[in-house]
Amino acid sequence: MSTLTTSDTPAFRGQKIALAVGYLALAGAVLYAYGAPTTGYEISIYTQGTPIGYWLGFAVAITIAIGVTLYAPEGYLSLAGLALGGGALLSLAGLPILRNYYFYGTGDALTHLGWTKDLFEGVLSAFGLFYPGLHTTSLFMSGVAGVAIPRSMLLVVLAYVLAYIVFVPLCVRSMTSHRGAMLLGGLAAFLLLPINHLGMNYMTPHPITDSVLLSPVVIYFLINYLTSPADVFESRFPIPALTGLFAVVLGASVLYHPQQAANLIILFITISAVQFVYRSVRPDSRIADHKTLYGPTMFLIGSFMLWSVGRGRYEQSVDAVLRELLSFLRGGTGAGGAVASRQNSLTEIGASVVEVFLKLFSVSAIFATLAGLLMLTSLFGRLRDTPDTDALVRYFTVGLVVLFPYSLVFFVGSVSKLFFRNVGFMMVFATILGSIALYRYVSGLSEFVPEVGVRGAIAVVVVMMVALSAIVVFPSPYIYQPNQQVTEGQIQGYEYAFDHQAAGVAMYGLRSGPWRFSHGVEGVEGNPIQQNQRGIAEANLSALAGDSEEDRYVGITDGIRQRESEVYRGLRYSRANISTLDTQPGVHHVQSNGEFDLYFVPGERTVAANATANTTAG
Repeated sequence: MSTLTTSDTPAFRGQKIALAVGYLALAGAVLYAYGAPTTGYEISIYTQGTPIGYWLGFAVAITIAIGVTLYAPEGYLSLAGLALGGGALLSLAGLPILRNYYFYGTGDALTHLGWTKDLFEGVLSAFGLFYPGLHTTSLFMSGVAGVAIPRSMLLVVLAYVLAYIVFVPLCVRSMTSHRGAMLLGGLAAFLLLPINHLGMNYMTPHPITDSVLLSPVVIYFLINYLTSPADVFESRFPIPALTGLFAVVLGASVLYHPQQAANLIILFITISAVQFVYRSVRPDSRIADHKTLYGPTMFLIGSFMLWSVGRGRYEQSVDAVLRELLSFLRGGTGAGGAVASRQNSLTEIGASVVEVFLKLFSVSAIFATLAGLLMLTSLFGRLRDTPDTDALVRYFTVGLVVLFPYSLVFFVGSVSKLFFRNVGFMMVFATILGSIALYRYVSGLSEFVPEVGVRGAIAVVVVMMVALSAIVVFPSPYIYQPNQQVTEGQIQGYEYAFDHQAAGVAMYGLRSGPWRFSHGVEGVEGNPIQQNQRGIAEANLSALAGDSEEDRYVGITDGIRQRESEVYRGLRYSRANISTLDTQPGVHHVQSNGEFDLYFVPGERTVAANATANTTAG
């Protein structure tokens, strides 16, 4: 059978030259990006600020990487091609660092920044966090690299992306003896399919996203634990090294995010059940020969229960899911609340949820289809691969068959974003299994079609898929979401405002208000600001003075102005509507640094008192 890793062509000089050009292009791209630091908020990291030289270098590097990986003979050249492509993807994921963004992530990430600061300052213990993995790792990175906490958190996220890119092809290699499948798995890893912007958040510090990006590490240990001989890495210690490392990885998964650990528990229980059935019904099968997963499953369940049960955050999450599920069963809540809400907003600005889903999930759908075909092939006994490969595919097939309906429980009401978190996890398996399936079909097709043509077609398709995936790694107006950049000017503006605001006068903002920035600046512990309670309704923005009983501040960033006008197209607040803050009678512009503006808005009592004073003076 023809493969992607053998060739009779002795001349490799052209591929070596191409690799040299690719690495030079990547180096040039990085230098271009590094030489163009941000000067303010950018509504899109793709079209604003990032120089065209970076994108040209990235395109050349990734194209050469794909071509060399697919055409190089077995040996170091194909791995050098994968390394080149991995470097290009890391440069893309690391653009906020290369471009010297102060921080990246205006939502949950700011709260996690606040928690990390609380840990550093000693006002919060790691045991007080529900998922301290990200935060403690960031503090470790800050100390080792000697950088500020916001920068260390971005470096940690980049390390997670690196782990994903490395361990996906390692998982494929551990599942099958075909090196070509491993190379395709490496290329598939470049697509970053778990990122879906619906619960799986971009390149921001976000524990569930980071946990899913690290899941190939768990899967790699799982595969090798199941298929390795019973005495592998045995030593004078009571626990084999592989088992010990596996336990450390499983324990870490609980600390990074218990929801992801719950997904692993479902998968492990399913695999254990498959092993029990095969040992009872088909004791001569390869599955019956595998090391049982009973011990690691009990360890994972025990770790999860020990860490999660009794915690308020865990109980609140379970209560929320059960409440929404019961409401759905009674007809009070519809399915896919997050999708329905987004659909309404998209319709109002002239877009559609179908358009956004095609942009976000078109490539994912291809790999999900490939993985599905491979799973069906295995279930019908037509895989014709090594016994271990067939057994592992069956494990994951049954696991996904159980995991998907379990995930549908979350696709209700206000918790429906939890479903897309599980979709992100399932796309890790789709990437791994889809790569194996693609290799099988490419190898089979090469029996009937010239191999050079097959490789060329695959190269073109992979380049197109990487392009389609790269443009949705970060949020941008392309998918009707603003860039998540946090500038130093925004942080300094909010910090000064929080430090100098008058006692008893609350600060407000647009939409959900300034509570996220308050977390990022002042920390979370002991912070009295409440979630989503200081947003100004769009109808009131043009007539604020005297609108409320009490005095208040209103903070507006340049990013908010661009977000509302260029991305949301004035859906709630138009640029003209926001600009009235500078001209409204009674509204005072009290602070500005070019990226943050603070307004003092007198309340009804102050307006009345001023009117009385003026009348008396007159």
